[in-house]
Amino acid sequence: MVLFLALGLASALSLPGPAHAFEGQWVDLPNARARLLASGDPMSGRILAGLEIELDDDWKTYWRFPGDSGIPPTFDWSGAQNVAATHLLFPAPERFSDEYGQSVGYKHRVVFPIEIELEGAGRPTHLKLDIVLGICRDVCIPVMEQFSLKLPPVFMATEAAKTVLIAASNSVPTQTIEAQRPVIEIEERAGKTPMLTISVPSDLQITDVFVEGPDTWFLTLPEKVSEDDADAVQTWQLALDGTPVGTTPWGAAMRLTMVGPDKSFEQDFTLIEPE
Repeated sequence: MVLFLALGLASALSLPGPAHAFEGQWVDLPNARARLLASGDPMSGRILAGLEIELDDDWKTYWRFPGDSGIPPTFDWSGAQNVAATHLLFPAPERFSDEYGQSVGYKHRVVFPIEIELEGAGRPTHLKLDIVLGICRDVCIPVMEQFSLKLPPVFMATEAAKTVLIAASNSVPTQTIEAQRPVIEIEERAGKTPMLTISVPSDLQITDVFVEGPDTWFLTLPEKVSEDDADAVQTWQLALDGTPVGTTPWGAAMRLTMVGPDKSFEQDFTLIEPE
């Protein structure tokens, strides 16, 4: 009897532990699948979660600013337990062009990192997420789905989950430092909306640029107009069409995202009226 008990205990210890629960089950979506992941030390009061989405070939989903068309993702954590605050991060996106215009988002696979502040360390946590997102090819399918992941007060994430979340965090644009900042100029034009010109240092190796304004604005996407090797800059321009009629753009809070093959950058700026 003692031998059987010992063998049973040894077998139990050799089985995969509860850490494997922290790579959530895949949930099938139209032309995609998705799951929640978690990593970190709950005793610190903070963890890192992620929503991983794998898309079928030729299908895409959208960035927070979807471009000319599309559905930006929304994340609702109101049903979660032991969650005080969440901060959703967006990996650097791509630009897509088709007969409907230009859109911004992701193909094949994307992982959205989510920084989570817990209400209390040393307590079980229930990550419960309701999402709305668009999954599109020739047509756009609005998707509503719920994800759930229960975490004990102490856990050890799988190496696979940690690897995925570290890579996702590294794909998020970083804030520019002073030496990297582009020159942003605005020109008023008679009878037209102002023109924004962005001169990006060439050594940043930027392949695309996106500009976001207030939620009520419907901006298009910047276009690259020149690359001057002598001045070591590339120039992008954006006409501020899509601003609400009868309002002034001056003083608006803006965000510039510069995407490169290896590293991407973000910078906040304010539209200042030319003197």
